[in-house]
Amino acid sequence: MSRLHRDETGFTLVELLLVCTLMLVVLGATLTTFESFQKNADANTRQNEAQQEARRSIDYLARELRNLASPTDYDPNSVKRAEADDLIVQSVASTRPAGSLNVRNTQYVRYCYNTSTSRVVRQRLTWTTATAPAYPTGESCPSSGWEATDFAANVVNDTRPLFTYTWDGTDPTTITEVHTSLWVDVNPGRTPAETTLATSVFLRNQNRVPVARFSAAATADGKILLNGSESQDPEERSLRYFWYDEDGGPTGAACADAPAGPCVGDGMVFEYDPPAFGTRNVYLVVLDPADLVGEAPAESVCVPGGGETCGGP
Repeated sequence: MSRLHRDETGFTLVELLLVCTLMLVVLGATLTTFESFQKNADANTRQNEAQQEARRSIDYLARELRNLASPTDYDPNSVKRAEADDLIVQSVASTRPAGSLNVRNTQYVRYCYNTSTSRVVRQRLTWTTATAPAYPTGESCPSSGWEATDFAANVVNDTRPLFTYTWDGTDPTTITEVHTSLWVDVNPGRTPAETTLATSVFLRNQNRVPVARFSAAATADGKILLNGSESQDPEERSLRYFWYDEDGGPTGAACADAPAGPCVGDGMVFEYDPPAFGTRNVYLVVLDPADLVGEAPAESVCVPGGGETCGGP
């Protein structure tokens, strides 16, 4: 009986405390691991959602840039501001109010980056008058005078540019491409790492400067045959051709409105009768329907005669 009694005595208090302690350690480690897993899962979910929002945002931006609208026919002034974190363009609105005199249904749209809130802001200005108003010139993001909406959140570009451009660096009318880059991070300094989203848009509605090219050759009767047929307009519109002689010459009949002052002649092909023999420095200026100017470098042509042999014996 005494042996059976000893077998049924159970655990001692020390054993029970030891088991409880081990259970708490195991449970604590399990809960810590689960909490860490849950936090990582939540961070990944929020990062994916922010990434999707940013992707939708730059897709929307790309559509608006492809719908740039010139103020008037062929006018290239559809980009109003082109900075690293601030872009203002004139584009076509999605709907036109009844009775609007804005026949092109255009609007001003601004995209800017607010570093303090880590947000890209979209602002727009619409009008129903026949003439477009001046766009607000404020530099803050957002600034007054616009309708403002948040565009993309958790943007951590900091000093990295939101926009870069393909242009001559000074004149917005020469912009042909806009490159947009968003760095998105919902948990800066921790996992998951930031995500980069980028897109490039070719401004298909932006009128571009024409390219002037020509050939020049002296003729047997002492004239210079000028041919500008190699000149090109990027939009394949018609060009006007104006010819110049750096050494001076008679003013052509149709040169009153020439873009670089009085010229010696006009037309794609022009036979120039110089006022003297010898070397003449001639060049071509072309003009598109928006009065954008393209100029070709001068070429030297020697016209023999009057004692000028042009390198001959």
